[in-house]
Amino acid sequence: MITWRQVVPTLFTVAALLAGFYSLLLSGQGEFLLAAQMIMLSMLLDGFDGNVARLIKGTTKFGAELDTYVDMTSFGLAPAMLAYEAVLKEFGFLGFLLAGAIVLSGVMRLSRFRIKDPFRGQRGFQGLPITVNACWLSMFIFVAESGLFNTERYVLHRGPMASVVWTCTLLFLILQVSNIRYPKPTKALIGFIPCILFVTFLFLKMQVAVASALTICASCFIYAFVTPLIPRHADLSTLLEETEEDEPEPSLRMP
Repeated sequence: MITWRQVVPTLFTVAALLAGFYSLLLSGQGEFLLAAQMIMLSMLLDGFDGNVARLIKGTTKFGAELDTYVDMTSFGLAPAMLAYEAVLKEFGFLGFLLAGAIVLSGVMRLSRFRIKDPFRGQRGFQGLPITVNACWLSMFIFVAESGLFNTERYVLHRGPMASVVWTCTLLFLILQVSNIRYPKPTKALIGFIPCILFVTFLFLKMQVAVASALTICASCFIYAFVTPLIPRHADLSTLLEETEEDEPEPSLRMP
């Protein structure tokens, strides 16, 4: 029997999915700033569903499965569409290949996550979470489209910033399908508050929004390249061996 405890978190998940779908439509219409904001809003809503589910004890296996489709739509397809329409289509077939690589890497990352991790990321991740590249791309496109920087150094079609952004993007795509271990961010609601603030800042005056976007990009860089170097006491295989008789807790959280 379906209860309100199960329905409420699912509503957040559905809202996250619709935000990702709306981002796809906006990218097709050339509304790149709003499309980038919708990706981040989807991420925020997708984070809320897990926190709300745990708070009211409404976690379900259905919610965990539904989350996978949110991840693919909002953090796989939507960033690829945004990157292609905003920048990559000017590079013809090469641009198509890079956009396609964003989608394919995301699909493989999520497929492996479903098969190999019965704890659904509750004990860390094998491979870089798909959300990191989604944040990185959407926020740099947001900055480039903001109009605050009018010099050639701050475009994504050529120049130094473009080289950094696309090189890191390629590395992120490789890390997504790698065996490198990444820690799971804190589940506590208090640890989620900075995410709420930074996404909220994206909808304020442009100077504040750009500062927030660059902070998010810096966080993505640190998480992707620095956190794997921090020693941890056990890897996923060890944890699975130690807990193979345990029943994994259903979760609404995204990979």
